[in-house]
Amino acid sequence: MLQSNAGTCLVVACALIALSGCEQPAQPTQNTVEVAQAMDTHPDLSGRWVVGGRRGGGNSIMVIEPNGTEVEFPTFGDYQDALAAGTVSPAARIVGRRPNYRHGNNVYAERDGGMTQRYYASPPLYKPEYWDQVRYLDVNGNVEDMTFICLPAGVPRMGPPIRIVQTESDVVLLYQHRNTWRVVPTDGRDHDPINSQDQTFLGDAVGNWDGDTLVIDTIGLNDLTWLGWPGWFHTNEMRVEERFTRTGDTLSYEVTIHDPDVLMEPWVMDPVELELDRGQGVYVEDPPCIDFDSSHMVTRERG
Repeated sequence: MLQSNAGTCLVVACALIALSGCEQPAQPTQNTVEVAQAMDTHPDLSGRWVVGGRRGGGNSIMVIEPNGTEVEFPTFGDYQDALAAGTVSPAARIVGRRPNYRHGNNVYAERDGGMTQRYYASPPLYKPEYWDQVRYLDVNGNVEDMTFICLPAGVPRMGPPIRIVQTESDVVLLYQHRNTWRVVPTDGRDHDPINSQDQTFLGDAVGNWDGDTLVIDTIGLNDLTWLGWPGWFHTNEMRVEERFTRTGDTLSYEVTIHDPDVLMEPWVMDPVELELDRGQGVYVEDPPCIDFDSSHMVTRERG
């Protein structure tokens, strides 16, 4: 009975629309429905994301009040919170980021920096015949590492983005690394038949959803970049798989490197946990890279 009444009402409504001369509202297309359903079921990755919740980086900030009082904050985010709360004056002068150098010595800082960039729980496993090449690149990194002459670090060495903007058909990834950005389609398309054959620093990337995880597949990368500081090179046949999984205000970033020509097995990089930053602080522009005459370096020490 209820079904019959519903059908009758539908017929009457259609008839009234026809008599009034009004056009019936356009019915959504199949593609529109699919997009709407996808947006309803997939988590929104949009937001400002920071490693470990440490906004503005991990170095401390020193500010000097107009009366000469010095105040130190663990991170730039803490300074922003104090500024918003009124516990520090807007007229206070920021001295700058103050890295915690060991013994206050820049040489030690360089060495410590080089060591920490080797702290991987699971480093890539190269085939035996390539370890000599890895060792050579590591020792001669100030000549062989292309980041020393201002070339991009590339995917995945530049790490996770600092901001994600998600739309119905793509995601825009913004990086605090020489102001780099990527636009990755998520509308189901395959790799571009032409662009994927190029060899670039960012490659040709496409995104697809695996449940609640966004999977970005990137190919067409050049072999000028490294996977990591210790001479971890790759070929131009490398394929990078990035996985973004949001759980509440936490975003898990996982990367798997496929390069069977030189690696014994796919390399699963150490995962990174990002926290959502709801603050409204300004983004600090990453200055351009300047080559300080690297060909005249007199030491192989890197930091």
